[in-house]
Amino acid sequence: MHDSTLELLQQTLRREMPITAAMGIEVVSWQDERLTMRMPLEPNRNHQYSAFAGSLNALCTIVGWGTIFLLLQQESLAGNIVIRRGKIRYLRPVRAPEFLATGLPIESTDRSYFFDLLRSKGNTKLDLAVEISDEQGPYVRFQGSYVVQD
Repeated sequence: MHDSTLELLQQTLRREMPITAAMGIEVVSWQDERLTMRMPLEPNRNHQYSAFAGSLNALCTIVGWGTIFLLLQQESLAGNIVIRRGKIRYLRPVRAPEFLATGLPIESTDRSYFFDLLRSKGNTKLDLAVEISDEQGPYVRFQGSYVVQD
């Protein structure tokens, strides 16, 4: 994927979800259909000087949304992307000055079904997993179900 597509995602987030600018969320990379975004602690911290749970949830939700956006871009498709439901587990406090959230691998059968439904029915869904982690393991695990309608 070209850097211009990642820049398009960043611009789309700033325009369509202005809170991402205030949170300092930045697109980092797209590799093997795994999107990574970065977020700083300071504008997203709580009274415990760890990342606010709502900010972590928002970051994971946005990584999932961005993943769908980039999958559609790869196939030259468009659609209205919304999250249908999300589930998050907070495993340990995030206190790093900045941290990364990365989408986990998508099964090829799920990916194929996602595109088949979109092309044949005009709407589709995909369940995605996102993790915020460091070398010691995960801080947060997120599962989201996203719907796309043309």
